[in-house]
Amino acid sequence: MGSIISMSQWRKALQRPTVRRSTIIIALALIAIFSAAIMMRIYPAKYGFYLHEFDPYFDYRATNFLVDHFDQKGIAGFADYFSWKDYGTWYPEGRDVARTSQEGLHFTGAITYLIARNILGISITLYDYLVLFPVFIGALTTLVTYLLVRKISSASAGLLAGLVIAFSPPIIQRGALGWFKSEPLALFLAVAGSYLFLTIYDERASRLSQVIRAGSAGLMLGLANTAWGGSMYFNAVFGGLFVLAPFLKVDLKRTVYLGSLFTATNLIFSAAFPRPGPEIISGLAGIALLGGLLFSTAAYSVKSLVDPKDYSRTLLKVIFLAVLGLAVYASLGSIPSLGGRYQTVLDPFFRSNNPLVQSVAEHQTPTGAEYLSSYLALTFLAGFGALMMMRKRTIYAGFTLVLAIGALYVSGSFARLMVYSSVAFAILAGIGLHELTSTMLRPSTTSSVTKKKFKIGETRTAMKLVYSIFIIVIISLPVAFPLQTNWLQTADAPVSIADASTNYRATIPDWLETLSWINHSTPPYQPDGKPTVMAAWWDYGYWITVMGNRTSLADNATINTTRIAQIGQMFISDEKTGMKILHDLKADYVVIFVVGQSFTLQGSTQRIYLLGNAGDESKKQWFMKIGGFDTTKYLENDEFTPKPYFWDNTFLGKMMPFTFASYVEPQGNQLQFTNATQYQNGFQSTYFYDMKYSADGQGPLRLAFMSSSLAQPQDGLFAGVIVYQIVK
Repeated sequence: MGSIISMSQWRKALQRPTVRRSTIIIALALIAIFSAAIMMRIYPAKYGFYLHEFDPYFDYRATNFLVDHFDQKGIAGFADYFSWKDYGTWYPEGRDVARTSQEGLHFTGAITYLIARNILGISITLYDYLVLFPVFIGALTTLVTYLLVRKISSASAGLLAGLVIAFSPPIIQRGALGWFKSEPLALFLAVAGSYLFLTIYDERASRLSQVIRAGSAGLMLGLANTAWGGSMYFNAVFGGLFVLAPFLKVDLKRTVYLGSLFTATNLIFSAAFPRPGPEIISGLAGIALLGGLLFSTAAYSVKSLVDPKDYSRTLLKVIFLAVLGLAVYASLGSIPSLGGRYQTVLDPFFRSNNPLVQSVAEHQTPTGAEYLSSYLALTFLAGFGALMMMRKRTIYAGFTLVLAIGALYVSGSFARLMVYSSVAFAILAGIGLHELTSTMLRPSTTSSVTKKKFKIGETRTAMKLVYSIFIIVIISLPVAFPLQTNWLQTADAPVSIADASTNYRATIPDWLETLSWINHSTPPYQPDGKPTVMAAWWDYGYWITVMGNRTSLADNATINTTRIAQIGQMFISDEKTGMKILHDLKADYVVIFVVGQSFTLQGSTQRIYLLGNAGDESKKQWFMKIGGFDTTKYLENDEFTPKPYFWDNTFLGKMMPFTFASYVEPQGNQLQFTNATQYQNGFQSTYFYDMKYSADGQGPLRLAFMSSSLAQPQDGLFAGVIVYQIVK
């Protein structure tokens, strides 16, 4: 008998596992979504395999510091990061890296790279690993989004939500190849942490499991806070959820106890890092979490003390007291003051008057066209999903509505925060699709025995077919239509350094040539032992420091606005004043960047230039505003076209190798040459090439390098980078 039982057990062990068909379909769909997310994010590789934009270059530099010090000292080397002052930038003061950086991003990049290299044996350079990091973390975000929305609604809703995250233009624009920056990692952690928190309400979960999930969710949100300041939004979401919880059908005891663990791990982990530091507890993020939790705790106490019929009335009194207490707290000045960016997010009627904030593209208010191209096809599904959630009083519905309403509110202030509106539309559209499809495709209970009943069933089948085709079309439509602004076209964008930061879909080598020349043809140090210092507008500081391997005066960290204003004053002042500023800043070279188009006039050998597209010629108005100048003195009434005064009386005007030719009038895609010398609205300026500071000149500047598209002009686009040596 024993041998028979043993044989039966063997057969059972070797039996082919049974997998439900629905599980296979979902698994295949998730694989397809994950693969699509990778393909959408790796699109820019056809233009060049580089880090994208500007900030990721410093983030690479900081991550490389961690890896190098780990290789030298082991895990103790990580401690050096917190005392590191980087003198390669913001000369001569340097930069306190830990207090001014996204430490969570740097440590995550370094630790995961070391695991890949030392444990998994993957042979890859840190640079290449970080170029790919946002591609795979973005693809993983589609999977955790699926889990989150499946928990809220259903597997079908989760699949559509994951698909939206895979293709969403606002998310891809801030999470494609090379974007080793805050958003991809922070978004992944916030969504994953939200999913883990919602799982504490699973009835089948053990108490230990609930504790682990709540603590892990708090740690993920805490790490997200150290990776991106924008992650503070999720603290507000959970604070709002805690306030809403007493009005929902939810185990309030579980919310209070496990919510306390979640809040503690979140805030303690965040406060342990220099940024955001302990200030997060007394700041708005801490107030939102702790205040919401305190209200839930008060409601839980009230529920056990008062008669059920008096519960709602007593809660209203608690709310009144809480608002009164917050007002008193604020009046005492205990809440830290907010920067212009955060005020703009919270107050839709407030726009920062700081021209430095206004000059940054990602700080601009998103346009209606951006919302339409990103979400139009999903709008009705998301609206239907929101209506369905409003009819429910579950913790999942509460979380969804708080997240969605808040996301739509904050994304209306900053284009960068449209990543949150994408998450909101993904979740609501997934829920809407599930609810609508459940109704439309519900199996018919009508028998088909009689002819009449057969026709009814046949009609319903036809409706299901039409509905299915309609849903597939509207979901797929924005991927390929409209032709110039569809989701695929959005993904087809080069990394900034590959197209020389011009926003053209082309490989333009000018900045790469310049940075290579700076690295190999300028001395790291001057004869007096001082590092060689490069002056340029702050946009290019990270590239100069990391790729050019030279010391810069300012960069995208914008930690010294006075320095940035000085550089703007240097460019817009007259030559004598500009040179004094350069000498005061102890600069050795100055770099300018000019973008435009050149063409040869028909029947002539004369080359004509049009200026304007993302170079210093397009940023000069910000140089003026940030530097404190009156723009009307230098620019026409369009606040862009330079007046003759600009060319004759500014240092930047003399650095640009052009002189005014005449005005032209755009007519469609053509230019009408008028030979006019007086500006009229709608006119554009044309220029002749005219180098004022030559390579063999006596000063005050000497041409040291000019990139190829300007040095060897051809008809079409040019993106010239010019390096001048300061004659001393």
